[in-house]
Amino acid sequence: MNCRDSQPTILVVEDDDSLRGLVIRMLNQGGCATFAAGKAADGLALVRQRQGAFDLAIIDMVMPEMSGLDLATDLDREYPELKILYMSGYVNSLAADVLSRRSPGQVLLKPFSQQALLERVRLLLETPPRRAPGRESPSPVADSGSGTQG
Repeated sequence: MNCRDSQPTILVVEDDDSLRGLVIRMLNQGGCATFAAGKAADGLALVRQRQGAFDLAIIDMVMPEMSGLDLATDLDREYPELKILYMSGYVNSLAADVLSRRSPGQVLLKPFSQQALLERVRLLLETPPRRAPGRESPSPVADSGSGTQG
């Protein structure tokens, strides 16, 4: 994938400094514009500050204080057009398992290569928005519908 063609703006929310830096470098080398936050609350504040001006949020599922799923729920409520890619190092976690089965394109298991990351970003950016702004939607894990989120 080459982000240079459309220059999407991507937010990376990851509490591990070295992994966050690595993901940012991978995305920047792919030509993406990036912003980063080390805490879920900081990521939410950044999205609010920029009034949702992101094409994609890449969120670690397990973080202290506020989980990635809680962050995604808040983002979905306020910015329903924002696409989300979850990162998880916990292959056996219930949340990752549910998301992987419901929306396999939205979960990227750690460790991953630059090629895998950029390919997943490209696929998500090409996917139509999950729903129109203003429509209510349950959280991604609690939703038992058969539709695909993307």
